[in-house]
Amino acid sequence: MDNNIKEESGLKFQFSTNDTVIKFDDTKFYREYFNKLPEAKGVDFISVDKGKIAFIEVKNCTGDEGNCRWRIAPNNQKLNTTHTSVNVEGRDSLDIEVAQKMAMTVAALVGAKSFENTKECVDELKEYIQFLANDTFSDDSKKKYVILFLEGDFGGKTRTKKMIMQALQNSMNKKLQWINCRVSVVDSDTYDPRMFQIVS
Repeated sequence: MDNNIKEESGLKFQFSTNDTVIKFDDTKFYREYFNKLPEAKGVDFISVDKGKIAFIEVKNCTGDEGNCRWRIAPNNQKLNTTHTSVNVEGRDSLDIEVAQKMAMTVAALVGAKSFENTKECVDELKEYIQFLANDTFSDDSKKKYVILFLEGDFGGKTRTKKMIMQALQNSMNKKLQWINCRVSVVDSDTYDPRMFQIVS
């Protein structure tokens, strides 16, 4: 895992040297083309190797848990009932947000493929487009992952953080039934080190 490190929200993620990883919203295609779509958004990272593709969203709420509690209740249940100092207008709980970002990321990759080689910036998405375009995408031995990495102390008297993450995961699973993928909500204590590792 030498030096394949990406940073998001103050956290450093080290990926395997076999993985090709991009920070999706830093790509030229995202900034110059996809971003023209009103309310366009995508996941933080896309990681691919010959056996898997992973769409990863990072939410580091450490130190700001109070303002984020409405986001961890599935289906916007606490959107208007939980006190927060942030403007929640036009925003959604994390299960909805990540499911929408996943859908838009896949749509963006399909859009990028439509240009083939006519746009130079599509080249940085080549590995991901190939995975989606080839038969590998429907091959069950090639894994498709959607991962929400949720950092923060959200446990309370009535619900543990594990219960909160499970509820988000269940809700995301329902919303992502349109794509054959494995959904997981993890944190620094529960993530799979075969996908990435947190480094200081």
